[in-house]
Amino acid sequence: MFKIKKIETFIIQVPLHVPLKMSGVSIEHCDNMVVKVSADNGMVGWGEAPYAPFFNGEITRGMIAVVDFMKERLIDVEVKNIDEIKDILAVTIYGNSGAKSAIDMALHDLSGKILNKPLYDILGGSKREKVPMIWLVAGGEDEFKLLKERIDLGFVSFKLKVGTNEVTKDIERAYEAQKILDHNYTLSADANQGFNREDALTFSSKTGDIGLDFFEQPVTGKDIDTMVECNARSYAPIGVDEGIHNIDDIKIHHDRKAANGGSLKMIKFGGVAQLFEAANLMHSYDMHINLAGKAANTSIGSAAIAHFTRALPSLDWDASLSSQYLSDDIAENPVKVIEGHIITPDDGPGLGINIDEDKLNQYSIKL
Repeated sequence: MFKIKKIETFIIQVPLHVPLKMSGVSIEHCDNMVVKVSADNGMVGWGEAPYAPFFNGEITRGMIAVVDFMKERLIDVEVKNIDEIKDILAVTIYGNSGAKSAIDMALHDLSGKILNKPLYDILGGSKREKVPMIWLVAGGEDEFKLLKERIDLGFVSFKLKVGTNEVTKDIERAYEAQKILDHNYTLSADANQGFNREDALTFSSKTGDIGLDFFEQPVTGKDIDTMVECNARSYAPIGVDEGIHNIDDIKIHHDRKAANGGSLKMIKFGGVAQLFEAANLMHSYDMHINLAGKAANTSIGSAAIAHFTRALPSLDWDASLSSQYLSDDIAENPVKVIEGHIITPDDGPGLGINIDEDKLNQYSIKL
């Protein structure tokens, strides 16, 4: 299809409307690596990977260095078909799933443009028209005010960030959120590994009374034993996020009954093919699937997520689209959410978005 002729990288920081408070961190702006891949035919593809040291051990400046290393092995390489992308990137460097995922995304964007097809189409076609976006209830004095505003805007799916306070406080927040929702909407909770064993079990025992639809990653991803205990004690299904980075992790959580579902992210699996392999396995296990971007993607990463929502084999735990929390975007046509549902970009093939390079430069930082 094309030869890779040039790879450019940028670090961008776009402020959020309101800081997102999660276990161990408060995020006030995105800190992402953006990749621009140019082909020998003059077309370009875009990819993105966020700062995620607690997910995959990668930070933006490190990913820039990794891509600089990978360039020597990628320039002038011919991509003959989409199925080759995974193998082309696999031999460039060990690990570094976030950096690889950004280039992988850009190569898929390029492939869609060359084939003149939207990304979801080249990934097997559309299996659903739209998916609810999960709105994060993430702390702060206005968190319930924002929750009510999103209900008025048509949102139907919400996730409470817990593990950021004393467990009794988080339980109170969960009851308050459900009181507002009155069990008419989807409500989950996500601890982002923030609870110790005792607090995780305490919160798990309350999920039925609260009326949660699922409870995500109560403890550190390596603590499978406590995940098993939480799943046994919890009325709501337990989800795994930071605990899965590959197929073997999914198998372990399924076989040990440590989780009934999980969250899939490009930066954990390293590429589109790997993410779909994980989704297909989870689907075969009848595990619930959630799709997410790390806080906070621009519309590059969110466009990829929007296309994945159309093509994944199942997606009953909805999707998180973090570009909606940004005060601005680097896309001329940012990904839209209408009445709480993700709208797949359709302004062109591939990811379907156009990058405003003036804004890209405006929000880029110098190394």
